[in-house]
Amino acid sequence: MDPAIAATLIGVLASALIGVLAGAFHLLRSDIRRVEGKLDNLVLALARAGYLTDPQSPDPTANSAPG
Repeated sequence: MDPAIAATLIGVLASALIGVLAGAFHLLRSDIRRVEGKLDNLVLALARAGYLTDPQSPDPTANSAPG
């Protein structure tokens, strides 16, 4: 096979492969954004319900003066 033909075929195939990978990456990226949004909503719901607490925050009852 002529080297010019081989180089052309390799270039066309490589371009097609890059296009397919770019499309797959775009779809994966949009799926990750949807999952991230759902995870954010879950964390906010758990925080509002009181299931998530900050272990490093000071105890609010420790600083209260007897009243």
